[in-house]
Amino acid sequence: MNFLFELDTFNIKIGFLIIFIIGYLIIHRKNNLKLTLQYVLYSYGIAILLLSLSIPHIFSGFPNDISELENKKRLLYHLQRNNEALVETTQAFRDLVFITFLVLVAIISKIIKHFKLENSAE
Repeated sequence: MNFLFELDTFNIKIGFLIIFIIGYLIIHRKNNLKLTLQYVLYSYGIAILLLSLSIPHIFSGFPNDISELENKKRLLYHLQRNNEALVETTQAFRDLVFITFLVLVAIISKIIKHFKLENSAE
């Protein structure tokens, strides 16, 4: 069961992206605007939930007393932990922006295609 904790987040993101694309292509064949938009928005909600779980909590073990800062090893440890938390939060934000871009492109392209088909039928 330790392998579950050692999964690489990159592989999880790639797996989610592949599942989303396959599901989108299956739903897209039905040519139903409402169903496609629901699928995209539900997938977006799941992606946001997964990203929110990957954001670390700020390291709460920072020393309260200045005398603890005089120990260079302890200060370095606290700075490294806070730096790791900042890097992970920045990566989660970048992923959020990328996923939001993909979802907006999928929604807008589907709506444009739907209205083009509707206008050509008239």
